[in-house]
Amino acid sequence: MKTITSLRLAALGLLSVAWHLSASAQTAPEWQERWHQLLNQAKKEGKVVVLGPPGESVREAMTRDFSNAFPDIGIEYLGGRSGEQATRLKAERDAGIYSADVFVGGTTTANTQLKPIRAQDPVQPALILPEVTDPRNWRDRRLEFSDKEGLYNLVFVNQLKTPLIFNPKQVKVEEVDELYDLLQPRWKEKIVINDPLPSGAGNVTFRWIWQVLGPEKARDYYVKIRAHAGAVDRDQRRQIEWVAQGKYALLLGPSDGVLYQLLQRGIRVGVLSEFKDYGTSITASFGSVSLLNRAPHPNAARVFINWLLGKDGQTAWSKAMDHVSRRTDVPTDHLPPYQTPRPGGRYWISHTEENVERSEAEEKILKQLFGR
Repeated sequence: MKTITSLRLAALGLLSVAWHLSASAQTAPEWQERWHQLLNQAKKEGKVVVLGPPGESVREAMTRDFSNAFPDIGIEYLGGRSGEQATRLKAERDAGIYSADVFVGGTTTANTQLKPIRAQDPVQPALILPEVTDPRNWRDRRLEFSDKEGLYNLVFVNQLKTPLIFNPKQVKVEEVDELYDLLQPRWKEKIVINDPLPSGAGNVTFRWIWQVLGPEKARDYYVKIRAHAGAVDRDQRRQIEWVAQGKYALLLGPSDGVLYQLLQRGIRVGVLSEFKDYGTSITASFGSVSLLNRAPHPNAARVFINWLLGKDGQTAWSKAMDHVSRRTDVPTDHLPPYQTPRPGGRYWISHTEENVERSEAEEKILKQLFGR
């Protein structure tokens, strides 16, 4: 009986394998033909225009590696802060100008600036390559989207949001490793705050504070940290350089993407990965992509997105930005260990659309304190 059962199971296993091989044989030509047609159309368009994060390392990685993979398709990479990119995009569209194809940047910008002006097309229909569409290549075996519909903004980075950096000549990490340490008299006028009003890392940090403290305590903390700060600034590179130079001892809410590019260039600052008492948030940083509608080069845009989300594109991005890719086959040996969430950590997911939206009470107090 056991032998018969074993033979039946073996036969079923062979049938299952045969079915999968047959399915693969049927579907492979379909995606290959779609990809071949897309490449031909993209070559005719000639180039893709990508709005992405600032920094020479990411610009070089994206343009060099994409051009090596697709020499017949040019790439025009326009780097800048995500919120400013979206503002320019809206101004162009209001004037009837459609110059960009792909947005790569923060989820706050995608959901609060691009989505309201209906600038995005669904991403998933544009994904063709099996290495991109196969959920086994992604963490949690799924593609992750930040928008409620799960259509318009695909997240390809998950890592810890750095809440604080410091000048190691002026600060010891144990002096600032709890959230309320920042309110000590010794740090009066020695803190620079990354402005929480526009989209970006400062915005995420203050939304996290609101969540972990609750509205009443957070409102009190906002008032006290604003009075304590020596400066509030929107230039994310300059803030980090100020701390490295010793002009300020602490920076609350640094941009991870800008920070890690500067660290690669040799800038010296101390990094606090999370507070002992309240943890930190998990962020996509600049690691999400939207397909812009009414694009001048729609086919080249789809080629770029498939490349970006593949192993080669994600490896190039991760090494340029020091980002933790959601792809499971992207190497991590170049990444600082403190970027990866640890088991049992206290982390708030910051990049979903639900968590991007501020309450009226939070918006009101922030505008009172930081409005210009």
